[in-house]
Amino acid sequence: MCGISGFVTNTKNNQLINNFITDLEHRGPDNKNYLIIKAGKSYVHLGSTRLAIRGDSKENMPMKHASGNVLTYNGEVFDINKLHSDLGNNKNYEGDTRMLLDLLSQDIRHIDKVNGMFAFAFFNNKNQKLYLGRDLLGIKPLYYFQNKNNEIYFSSEIKCLINNLDHDFSIKNENLINLFLLNGFRDSSSFIENIKTVLPGEILEIDITENNNIKKNNFGKLENFKSSEHDFENLMMNVVNDHLSADTSVDLFLSGGIDSSILSYLIRNKLSKNVRHFSMTFENQSYDESDSIKRIANELNLESKIFKFNSNQVDQYVTESLDNMNSLVLDYSFVPTYLLSKNTSQYTKAVLSGDGADEVFGGYEWYRGIKFLNFMPNSIRKLLSTIINRIDLNKTSTNNLSYREKAFVFFKHFSKDPYIQMMIWQSSYQNFDDKKTSQLAVEINKIINKKMSKNEKIREIDLNYYLNTNVLQKVDVASMANSLEVRPPYLDYRILNYTKNNKNTSSVGLFNTKLFLRKYLDKTELNFLNENRKQGFGFPVTTWMNNYGVEELKQMYSDNSLIYLSEDKKYIEKLLYKDNQSLSDYRELWTYYVTSKWMRQNNVKLI
Repeated sequence: MCGISGFVTNTKNNQLINNFITDLEHRGPDNKNYLIIKAGKSYVHLGSTRLAIRGDSKENMPMKHASGNVLTYNGEVFDINKLHSDLGNNKNYEGDTRMLLDLLSQDIRHIDKVNGMFAFAFFNNKNQKLYLGRDLLGIKPLYYFQNKNNEIYFSSEIKCLINNLDHDFSIKNENLINLFLLNGFRDSSSFIENIKTVLPGEILEIDITENNNIKKNNFGKLENFKSSEHDFENLMMNVVNDHLSADTSVDLFLSGGIDSSILSYLIRNKLSKNVRHFSMTFENQSYDESDSIKRIANELNLESKIFKFNSNQVDQYVTESLDNMNSLVLDYSFVPTYLLSKNTSQYTKAVLSGDGADEVFGGYEWYRGIKFLNFMPNSIRKLLSTIINRIDLNKTSTNNLSYREKAFVFFKHFSKDPYIQMMIWQSSYQNFDDKKTSQLAVEINKIINKKMSKNEKIREIDLNYYLNTNVLQKVDVASMANSLEVRPPYLDYRILNYTKNNKNTSSVGLFNTKLFLRKYLDKTELNFLNENRKQGFGFPVTTWMNNYGVEELKQMYSDNSLIYLSEDKKYIEKLLYKDNQSLSDYRELWTYYVTSKWMRQNNVKLI
């Protein structure tokens, strides 16, 4: 796992590429290096910092091929043996970097056979082109910027580009920041003008001989990753075993929920492997799962390490995590995720996580909400929406946003398209009007219009939006800030292909989610987890916002700066100064606070 960066310019710039990799050193403290390649009248600068998980020093990057091709790469490739076999390759690779370099040197289109999480920059010496690519789900990030001279700059983190380039990255398009506040990144544009993101499953083909002209290509289909194993348990065992492959220890985040617990069960009882389990517990019962964690550890005889989130240190936790937020993350669970990663990194370099199971197996509450909607006529929906809109849910609490309050927000938009309601449920942002919901509709219409079932459409929206723009972004930033690799087995392409072809895997009931996984869990000694209600992974955001955040927001508002220049400034002012903010108010205020704080720290203005 690494941080990658580079640029194509008309002049050689050793200092700038060194600054790039120095800024990314937290992503790979074991090695940092760069190469500068002459390409026609241009210079291709490729840099890398390495977190050594596989192979020895020969795996350091950027890595050069006998042909003159060069690769810098961030990620992990799984199921390597099958890939070798499919390509008729009998070489014995110590790691996946050399293998990937050989593969891309044969043909860039071979990337559609690679099962993994990755972002890469590959220079082809023969055709003088630079290729920037990301895995199908966008597990690993990659941002780029092209200036007025058509010079190209790229990095694993937005902050690296902002810190090192002589360019005004102020936001002039209010629509970008408003869309970001709705649900995170939407398309190739980030919320910062001119900084774009390589989309999941996309390769940018940059022709250096043609003034860095960019051609966009899509690659890979899940159908390419069929497994000979049709039994879920055996397939999961194969996948998990591949994800445990490394030259260093790979351990596990254990949350106490069913997703990570199933991984723990497979590792301990089916694969007979010992890994360390790292968990976070909380004083607040609304998101504490310490009882479940302890019981799981006892049942499976696990080696576990539990870190405690101390309520009297919340301000310290928030300050430190936001100071190390190298790309903007809106989800307030970033704070405990950062803290868990920081503590875990003292013991290991890599962990497995249960991330992705909710998206793949139908684990979110909005799946139930939409199922409920499907039984209700439009006339009844509109009536309920009218009634609920007249209810003022105005209460405060030290807990996370309650299910009851989220339900009220959901039902307020009862009359809208079910898929739009799903996006509203996902969002911390609650100031939805027809204009904003129309913007969401434009984004997801390409999925809604596909010929697939409702459950499939929900899953596609989740995988392409919520997972990519929220969950994966949060985990990457929090973990890599602490030099920790997080591997999500549930997002292995073989699992995705299996679930795509087995419709019952994403089934939900009116009273429960992830029915397929729960049915599997019933057959194990961890079946007691099915009795537990799903807990969120958060922290007392309402208390912290009330004690600290709101006052700081008011100060930023009085400065007449940052996001308060957006079209929602009147709404924000009303929310900020109202008496007795509700839970949803505090959650939304957190969104504004983090955005404003991050923009101020990085000198990004909305003008």
